[in-house]
Amino acid sequence: MNFRFLILLITITFAYDKVKAEQQIEKSITLEDEKLIQDITFTEPFLETPVIYITLTKISMVSQKYGFEIDVTEVNTKGFKLIYKKYINDPITLQVQWLAIFDPRVEVAYYTSFKQQLIVPVYEDNFVYSIIGVQGSSSQVGIQVQKIVNGNAYLQITNSVKMIKLCIISGSKHALYPKFIPFSVQNNHPWVKEQKGKAFISFSYDLNVDKPILIGGITEFLFKSQSIKIQLQNIKYDDKVLAEIGTWNDAQLVQAQVSILAYIIDEDLIISDKNCVELFEQCYFQGKTIKICKEGDAQNLGTEFKFKSFIVPRYKQFELINNKDVQQLMGIESCVDEIILK
Repeated sequence: MNFRFLILLITITFAYDKVKAEQQIEKSITLEDEKLIQDITFTEPFLETPVIYITLTKISMVSQKYGFEIDVTEVNTKGFKLIYKKYINDPITLQVQWLAIFDPRVEVAYYTSFKQQLIVPVYEDNFVYSIIGVQGSSSQVGIQVQKIVNGNAYLQITNSVKMIKLCIISGSKHALYPKFIPFSVQNNHPWVKEQKGKAFISFSYDLNVDKPILIGGITEFLFKSQSIKIQLQNIKYDDKVLAEIGTWNDAQLVQAQVSILAYIIDEDLIISDKNCVELFEQCYFQGKTIKICKEGDAQNLGTEFKFKSFIVPRYKQFELINNKDVQQLMGIESCVDEIILK
């Protein structure tokens, strides 16, 4: 689409926040009742409402009949609520990790599916997920990526699962470094050798980044035993990503998969100049950029400019005018269909 353009300015000097993130591993909780509400408060308030990526790092259930889910609600600049729901009589122990991000290069979504296939949009084909809810009565729970086509990920869910809920994070390859790690137990595996105690193994992989924020989640498990007990723990970075996965109390874990996400925060990236519209050649604020701060700037472009992401400061709007057609741009968009300014 080709547009000539005009900027309408409201003179309120208020800038967007810088990119910001905070993560936390919560203490394990045991659900005895049907619902438990947990209030989460950020260490320091955000200036803009963040998105919340949440993962499940521990599950302990006494039988293969299970039913639970976790909701993220009332997200604001100061915190949010976690709502744990249980759909069976037996107690369930869960542990979660969360990552709050204000970064328009990143998207978070929650999906609940009652079918064996789930199709979800992902950005730049760069994503990771964690189970945050499941209902069923089988020793196996899992979800696998079948294919990615035209920005959509096709996910296949274990047949025996009646309901599964996922938290999915996707976004720029400059910000997110995801990895799925499968495990399969052999006869000499410590999970098989260990009796009536914890049996954890360490794993690691190389990642050449600077000061990542790490978060991990459970994405698949298969047990021989009636009880289901699995935990991902001690995730850290020391020139490579390190973590541990395991089980305990004679729970016979046969197969598992976990996801690890490394998020790179760019503390020098200011989301917007408080007085100017910023247009970016590529999605996720990459490539060549131009700033338009007043109406006169619009006529000073010597050649056409194609853009696929933009930032319009708060309390301002950017109007694209093509004959009688007017398109208003407001806020932050990390990836749109290409727009051409002439």
